[in-house]
Amino acid sequence: MDRNGDKGIQTNIQSSENCEISLLIGSDFYWSLTHRIKRLDSSLVAVETSLGWSLQGKCDEQSDCTSVHLIHSEEESISAELRRFWEIESLGIRDNDSVSLGNGDEEILSEFDKSVCFVDGRYRVSLPWKPGMREVLQNNKTVARKRFEGLVRRFKCDHELFCEYKDVIDNYVREGIVERTSCDSLSDSQGFYLPHHAVIRSDKTTSRLRIVFDGSAHEDGHSSLNQSLYTGPNLHPNMLELLLRFRKNPVAFTADVKSAFLQIELDLRDREFTRFFWTDNLNNNPYVLNFTRVLFGLRPSPYLLAATLKHHFKKYKEQYPHTFDLLNSSIYVDDFICGRNDVPDALRTTLECLQIFSDASMLLRKWRTNSKQLDLLWQQEGVETEFSKTSATDLKPPIKVLGLAWDSEKDLIYFDPKDLLKFMSRKTESKRFILSVVGRICDPIGILGPFVIKLKCLLQDLWTLGVDWDSELPPKLRHKWQQWSSEAEGLTEIKIPRFYLGDVDQELSSVDIHCFSDASKSAYGTILYLRFVTCNNKIETSFICSKSRVAPLKSLTLPRLELTAALLSARLAKQVSSCLKFNANIYYWTDSLISYYWICGDSSAFKPYIKNSVQEIQLLSDPSQWGHCPGKDNPADLISRGTSAVKLAQNELWWHGPPWLKLAPDHWPNRQRDILDSELCSEELEYRSSVHVAVTQQRESLVDINRFSSLKKLLKVTAWVFRFVNNARIVNKSMNFYITADEIQNAEYFWLKYVQYEFYSAEILTLKRNEQLRCSSEIKSLVPYLGEDNLLRITGRLLEADLCFGEKHPVILPRHCKFTELLVIREHERIGHCGVSATLTQLRKNYWIPKGRQLVKTIIRICLICKKYNAKPADQLSGQLPRDRITQSPPFQIVGIDFTGAILVKDNQETHKSYVSLFTCAVTRAVHLELVSDMSTKCFLLALRRFLARRGNCKVIYSDNARTFKAAEKELAYFANILKDSEFQNFVADKGIHWKFIVERAPWWGGFYERLVKTIKDPLRKILGKALLMFEELSTILSEVEVIVNHRPLTYVENDPGEPEPFTPAHFLELGYGDSKYPIYFIELIDATTARESYKKRKTYRTLLLKQLWRRWKEQYLLQLKTVNHFKTPSVHKNLKLNDIVLVEGNVKSKLLWELGIIKEIFIGRDNNVRSCLVKTSKGLFKKPIQLLYPLELE
Repeated sequence: MDRNGDKGIQTNIQSSENCEISLLIGSDFYWSLTHRIKRLDSSLVAVETSLGWSLQGKCDEQSDCTSVHLIHSEEESISAELRRFWEIESLGIRDNDSVSLGNGDEEILSEFDKSVCFVDGRYRVSLPWKPGMREVLQNNKTVARKRFEGLVRRFKCDHELFCEYKDVIDNYVREGIVERTSCDSLSDSQGFYLPHHAVIRSDKTTSRLRIVFDGSAHEDGHSSLNQSLYTGPNLHPNMLELLLRFRKNPVAFTADVKSAFLQIELDLRDREFTRFFWTDNLNNNPYVLNFTRVLFGLRPSPYLLAATLKHHFKKYKEQYPHTFDLLNSSIYVDDFICGRNDVPDALRTTLECLQIFSDASMLLRKWRTNSKQLDLLWQQEGVETEFSKTSATDLKPPIKVLGLAWDSEKDLIYFDPKDLLKFMSRKTESKRFILSVVGRICDPIGILGPFVIKLKCLLQDLWTLGVDWDSELPPKLRHKWQQWSSEAEGLTEIKIPRFYLGDVDQELSSVDIHCFSDASKSAYGTILYLRFVTCNNKIETSFICSKSRVAPLKSLTLPRLELTAALLSARLAKQVSSCLKFNANIYYWTDSLISYYWICGDSSAFKPYIKNSVQEIQLLSDPSQWGHCPGKDNPADLISRGTSAVKLAQNELWWHGPPWLKLAPDHWPNRQRDILDSELCSEELEYRSSVHVAVTQQRESLVDINRFSSLKKLLKVTAWVFRFVNNARIVNKSMNFYITADEIQNAEYFWLKYVQYEFYSAEILTLKRNEQLRCSSEIKSLVPYLGEDNLLRITGRLLEADLCFGEKHPVILPRHCKFTELLVIREHERIGHCGVSATLTQLRKNYWIPKGRQLVKTIIRICLICKKYNAKPADQLSGQLPRDRITQSPPFQIVGIDFTGAILVKDNQETHKSYVSLFTCAVTRAVHLELVSDMSTKCFLLALRRFLARRGNCKVIYSDNARTFKAAEKELAYFANILKDSEFQNFVADKGIHWKFIVERAPWWGGFYERLVKTIKDPLRKILGKALLMFEELSTILSEVEVIVNHRPLTYVENDPGEPEPFTPAHFLELGYGDSKYPIYFIELIDATTARESYKKRKTYRTLLLKQLWRRWKEQYLLQLKTVNHFKTPSVHKNLKLNDIVLVEGNVKSKLLWELGIIKEIFIGRDNNVRSCLVKTSKGLFKKPIQLLYPLELE
């Protein structure tokens, strides 16, 4: 206060730490009270107001108080939907109880009325296209063809399914539902194809197999047929109202329309958009069919069916007025659900409905009733009942009526838990599973309300605790779930009469509807009963329906929840009374005195929440209809606290209401108010104390920068935040929908200031005071200054240079900062991922980063695109030679097989392809060549048999992987099919040959035979030249080439003529090759007289000669291999391991187009080094050699 006095400002502010705020002045009035403004120093400003002087600004004193805030946000697609489900605001805001037309629905109905026509006994309708979508809808033939090929593969594995499927399609063709598309139409690029699949419905007595067509299939980047069509308005009656009316009459009956959708023709112009592939023979190519009728699977199909039926019913408004009203309110999709007061009326209604539907070429079938008399009359009239072919004494199983089971024999309705219990038998315990269980409980009239509410409350607890969808349940909630699951079997005991009056067959003197509501901290709900009095004063009650809701996430007081339950009761009662059309009195009961007196009071005297609720209740009902009942007599109490299924089934209070309902009104609870309203209404007032502490703390950003990996996105989000703030300040300001360049620039300016303030606040404060920076400052050497935009910039020495301002005085940014990293990434991407120098040059046009080169190197090192482009293949030490190649064995016992490309041969005046099969001995390096006329299994087996006959049985054969042949040229791909042929596999097995495959796309693994392909081609090209030979001629040439190749030297050719001749494969194939190797006496031995002793000497000599050959093979050939292609230092110093991210070399040159993969399995060689890996990519699992894998060093 002293320095204020020095400025001539008189203040009367009393220093007190416990001063009480007397008045809060809004910012819209504050400036009308202000006068003079004086600056005291750089941080404080004094403002004179009508109430005295006020001080504003920053204090130098720092608070020792530290506050810590943690904000966690998690985005899940289902979160918003569940939140709306639990929030109380979702109750009753939208009037879903009546069919109302939305925006554009009237226009859709108008177009339908214009286009619908009656042709040859059927209705013909057009699809409701969105404007312009018919013309731009892209053909999806490729997608549909692939889906059909998958279906054909399934048919080949399940022939019975194919037969059933074919029967349905054949029936479609016979009935004209589908037709074969003409060849002229197939050329139309606008046609659309519908993939299809089978759905087996074991619960159906007819139509066990249903074919489902997918109208949502589309090519990538294009719209589907469903996306191009309007859904159309919902013209179906309310499900709850339909069930309530179904229980009203003593005689009930149901039926359904046979193939309802398929009885309505499609406009000729729309049929080309309903094509699909089909084939009568799985070995033939498919052909194209298209629908002539409306099919199930298109988005507007339910609307088209409902609109067509309503259009058809209008014709009979005068002829059958009662049936006309009944049909409009009793058809739900293709189900007819109805009731009548007596059998003659029900029979008349049945026959009239049959006639009406028959006029539209539709059949009402599968009739079911609770009346045996009506069932007998139906049989006499030829009505097709659901069990027309069964005996009258056979038991009729229950049927489903809008989700509930109806036992027509006993006339009971109930929820059938069979499917639910089967689903719950999985014993899964997660939030996702519990939500799925809730969704499988179909209880439109709330029979199971007190039992189901326990599950809803459990799900809300899971939501409140933030349990993940698939995480394990907390122990307490797991116990609740297990208890509920064990109680679910008791649902089989819960059944109620369909008919409200039950066995009562007397005239009624009066009918009442009694509505009970109740609430607790966890749930609230309402239940309605029908109370009727017969002419002989017999009083009965019947359960109508109930509704339950969990308490909202937003905490409400118990009286408010009771009021909310009362509002729910009033809404439900209005719907029930308008639906049943009883001349009934309605009574409302609550056990909450506070909510009761709110309802009976003046709504304008209450707070907004209570006021709005009371106003709506008083609009829907009269306060005189409300009464207060004891809590023990309130059946809605069961909803608010829940109960088990077994106890619910035995609870008379729930099924029939309190006992006094069956008594005269004189015995009902007192309905008069006997205490003052103010005494109860005052309970709504709640006194709360709150404490607010204002402290000086470090400035925090509005946006968490650590959540962003792109500067562009960060700046856009920041711009949107600023726009929101500005819109909140300025009312009715017109703003452009898109973010502008100025807003992006302002966002970047904000982050530059924010980052500099966070890292260089001391330097900024020092420069503002015109003081020198400390020697410890890392930017002192840059001679920084504060520019006009209050940003730290470099002074520099280029003032006279012809450069822009940003290049002369770049903005200083810290190196260890997320914003700076994002900035470097942006500039690196802008210049096309160039190197360090180029990126740093681009940065320094506007920014200066201390030790920026190190930061740029770090960023480029972790750039994924650069890492992919610069990746090096994995490498490994040269592997040990296989044992098969370095162990002596007879020639051609270990063999490698390969094929050359096609060679043309002539046959008379025609030419055709032939192929050379190359058999290479892994030990002696000898070759055997066979010419085959084609790549069939038969020809290859004959070549293999010739080889085995001349060279002896081999034990092991090496060849390329089948996938290698698939990736190679077309001729080699044939070999892959040969290897799979059963005849070939049986032959190999019989000969005891072990066939080994090398890793796909790793030809160097089979180098010992791959190399000899070139060795053969060179002399073959030179001998043949441009000549075109016959098959026998070429076979002869190959035999000569084989001899040439087998006489090639395997060892070094010495210059000294005294040295032994080089070692060749022919030495093993032609034992005794080269006359110089035979001793003189051996030649004489050949000419000598044959004797036992001469044969023994010859055998001994050949054995010694063979040993001599193998000794030379070891000394001159085998030992030479250890120096050829010697071990090299690998470029990768560590083995690949599981879950490593790698780039998989593809067929294209650009690395940016190669697939990313993750290593799922490694294969280790005899030297414990990784040689190949099983890699998972987006296309599947592949075994690859490590030389085709480029490790990216990503986690």
